[in-house]
Amino acid sequence: MLSVLIYTKDNHTMSKIMADQLDQLGFQTEQTSVINLPRLILNSYHVIHFIVSTLPLSLNELICMSAAKALGKAVVLSVLEMPDVQSSQSLNWVHPDAITVSQTNYLKFFRHKTGTKMIIPTLFENLIEKAHKPARVAGYVFPLLEKIDEGIHFHSEKPIFFDGRKLLNKYTSSQLRKQWTELLIQKKIKSHYQLILSNEKMQSLITDQTLALVLASPNMKHSDFSIWLKLALKHNHLLVLNQFQATGFSNHWTSGHNCFVTTTADWINELNTKYQDPVFSKEFTTTDLNQKTLDSLFNDLSRLY
Repeated sequence: MLSVLIYTKDNHTMSKIMADQLDQLGFQTEQTSVINLPRLILNSYHVIHFIVSTLPLSLNELICMSAAKALGKAVVLSVLEMPDVQSSQSLNWVHPDAITVSQTNYLKFFRHKTGTKMIIPTLFENLIEKAHKPARVAGYVFPLLEKIDEGIHFHSEKPIFFDGRKLLNKYTSSQLRKQWTELLIQKKIKSHYQLILSNEKMQSLITDQTLALVLASPNMKHSDFSIWLKLALKHNHLLVLNQFQATGFSNHWTSGHNCFVTTTADWINELNTKYQDPVFSKEFTTTDLNQKTLDSLFNDLSRLY
């Protein structure tokens, strides 16, 4: 029986799901948030799977990865967030047998690595499918990531709820509301566009209305994308994804059925020209990421091991 150690410091839900699924496939799995040399030496693991949100790895992680390789164990590294050139270079003297990323465009940072590569997005608890919602959405939710005017080129006659909660890390609510008023005065946005700064207001919108969640910005972190994805699945909202985000659960998404998929380079223009009034010929349903989806993913992972 193949023995697998799954290590992660901060994504314990994902490691538990992986362990449960691998157990069903006949693997002997163990999870840990602490890894050290004695553990690797004293236990007969065949595969060590490191799951990290970001690079670079810590010194201890680098040492343990090198030690695992020296002990003849297979090493898999999963990186969830987009790295950069400098952080990916921290792996120059460590060579995992396989690397996984959460969406395909992140693979470019590991093109110098010769090991096997595959896509494993962030995993979360399976969610119960909700009842279908009306085919026509009431408005858009547009998360603001870095500045208040980054969505001004998106135009719609439907309400757009600009989620500015992330900007509160840089500005006060009064500063943001002042900037919003200036955009209105300059006619860069319309009067039926709303700035949301309250968790309670956003929760009310997500719970009570049928919405299109615009997540297609290439600047959105994978961790933020996963949070919005979970909300969409829980409340059965339409998702607007970019072409790379849709590779995370590629078997799940069907553009025009449970999502719309845009290109990355021209996503705002596509929103304005193609998705002004997103509507389907029948009711849409964003079902949960079900066992069939997980089976496909973990069959690929078991072959990788």
